[in-house]
Amino acid sequence: MERIRLFSVIAASGAGGAEQVFATLLQGLDRQRFEVVVACHGHGSMTDTYRHYASQVWSLDLRDLRRPRTVTTLAGLMRESRCDLVHTHLWTADVLGGLAARLAGVRRVVSSVAGAYFLPIGVSGWKRSRRQGFSRLYRAIYYGCNRVIAPSHYVAHDLLTRPGIRVPRERVCVIENGVDIRHEERTARHAQGGGSSARWGAGHPRISVVANFFPIKGHEFLLHAVPAVLAVYPNVTFVLAGDGENRAAMMTLADRLGVSAAVTFPGEIPDALELMRASDLVVLPSISEGLPIALVEAMALGRPVVTTGVGGIPEVVDDGVTARMVPPRDPNALAAAMLDILGDEALSHRLGANARAVAAERFSAHRMVERTQALYLDLHDA
Repeated sequence: MERIRLFSVIAASGAGGAEQVFATLLQGLDRQRFEVVVACHGHGSMTDTYRHYASQVWSLDLRDLRRPRTVTTLAGLMRESRCDLVHTHLWTADVLGGLAARLAGVRRVVSSVAGAYFLPIGVSGWKRSRRQGFSRLYRAIYYGCNRVIAPSHYVAHDLLTRPGIRVPRERVCVIENGVDIRHEERTARHAQGGGSSARWGAGHPRISVVANFFPIKGHEFLLHAVPAVLAVYPNVTFVLAGDGENRAAMMTLADRLGVSAAVTFPGEIPDALELMRASDLVVLPSISEGLPIALVEAMALGRPVVTTGVGGIPEVVDDGVTARMVPPRDPNALAAAMLDILGDEALSHRLGANARAVAAERFSAHRMVERTQALYLDLHDA
């Protein structure tokens, strides 16, 4: 059987959710059916993982849209690889990779959309006006795609209905993100660490947030909730893992709120699973989400979760059954939910067990990979 040659373009290589989903897809693709070449942005912590599963990896600047030469370089690499299909991930890769595919004469193009892009959240003034303009126009890039993959029905609905240019309905499909917490490369460090460090009754709970620091992730609302939790659990530790444009501002806010002794900012970490597994509670205080992979990973690990009812999150969790779900931008609600779980071990175990079962049934890596491979094969055989 002749293998299908897939050229993947992703505008990231760090320890973010989109990168992890992409790596999981690479890991699971059937090597008897597919040969994959990757073009990624920069040389981040996930680059070696890409190299492990792809036949070749090229590192380019895939975020600066002012460089036409990037398009011609990508097109040349696509011709050189004699690719049958191009799959782009993240917005600037959708632009550059889509244009390059046209220039290279590749007829089958797929784009994965991680979330509701260009929402005017966390910006003001001319930046807000510019983002509102992009909000109406950016989806024009998907007119050159055969399929546009959304990770949730929320993102699909946004692509189809937001004012402005819209994606044709027949091109949009939903393939939910999947996780594989069993893979040896992602569990080796945990095995060395000796297991979960959840310490019920010890008075030293650990609460983790795994999210890069962007306004839509809602870190500021979590920080405003910290004093109420400290009032009940003075030895609680909050670990806010990730990097991004708002990290320094959030560190300053923690100082201003007088909670910096209880909050650590380790930056990008090599394995978020290890942190979440060793936490009593995982929190995702987002303002907007497509389908957050950190949430699904925490569920698969059986950790109790507090999150917000935004974007695709209500498609993933049921409040009081698989997680506690609170309104966004509400520190009081966040604090109350965290205290409820920390104060009730039975509730914590019940939420974690239910979440693990749902993650295994609906959000497995195998399910995501199988559905994506089927899409590739349908396009290739059409």
